Amino acid sequence: MLEPYATLHFGLNKESTVQFLNENVFDKIVIIDSEEYLEAVNEVDIQSTIIVEVHTSIEKNLEYLSRINKHEVNHFVTVSKYMVERVRHHINFSIKSSEIIRFQNVLDSEIFRPREIQTKGPPVIVWVGKIDDHKDWRSFLNISSLVHKENDSVEFWIVGGQTCPETRAAEVFDYAEEKGIISRFRWFDRVENVNMPLLYSLVSERGGLNLVTSHCESFGMSVLESLLTGCPVISTDVGALPEITEQSNYYKLYRLGDYVSAANNCLASLDGSSEAKDSLSDSRESLVNLYDSRLRSEEYWSLLEKMGDSND
Repeated sequence: MLEPYATLHFGLNKESTVQFLNENVFDKIVIIDSEEYLEAVNEVDIQSTIIVEVHTSIEKNLEYLSRINKHEVNHFVTVSKYMVERVRHHINFSIKSSEIIRFQNVLDSEIFRPREIQTKGPPVIVWVGKIDDHKDWRSFLNISSLVHKENDSVEFWIVGGQTCPETRAAEVFDYAEEKGIISRFRWFDRVENVNMPLLYSLVSERGGLNLVTSHCESFGMSVLESLLTGCPVISTDVGALPEITEQSNYYKLYRLGDYVSAANNCLASLDGSSEAKDSLSDSRESLVNLYDSRLRSEEYWSLLEKMGDSND
């Protein structure tokens, strides 16, 4: 959102961060889920406003919040109502009364938009994410198995997991075979972010959907990417996912672990794919107004400006 004003610096460890801060004079410093950067800031004699942005929803990764003292941070910002409560739960008692500001994640809706794509083939249920317990690839295959029993033409695609160990990859394929869907299973270990709209558009044009099995989400970027690109979503009813938009024929939620409801929602979405796509197309403008990076950038900049100096 801050292009062309922002410059990116990668791989800064604690020592180089201290040097970087000493060599520059910043009015405001925003730290995103990185305790080591906060430690570096505390070692520098500066008068900057310190802002901590919290994006992770993984409980063990939120524990660092309890180690932050009142004098170390001026403001907390996070991405959903759900995360406001999680941040309040974890922060040190001495700063429980601090305001926790919600600013939702944003997307470039010019990139994530429906694409005209020529495709043919059976409907696809796609799953996007890391191959881990948090995103829960096993649940995806369990639900896929139930869908397959009712509709054996559907293909089941996993996208992601390039860094997945070979042993885990073998486990995924073994489990797909065990669940009886190996002949309908595809795995794409990497798709560049800029090409994700093409993938979602392909799935949508085939009358498919994006299935989310996450145990928790601080916001739900892959859900928003999918919806803005015209691909319906079936998702777990966890974390901030219910906040993205109201349930509809293109966005349905199911209780975590309820494979039968998830499969039934998938089958209903496959059967009513045309109606879901039309409804999603009609609703896209309202989603763009809420989440487009161009529309929200001035709001974010204004938010930063309003955050007072560290000695206010």
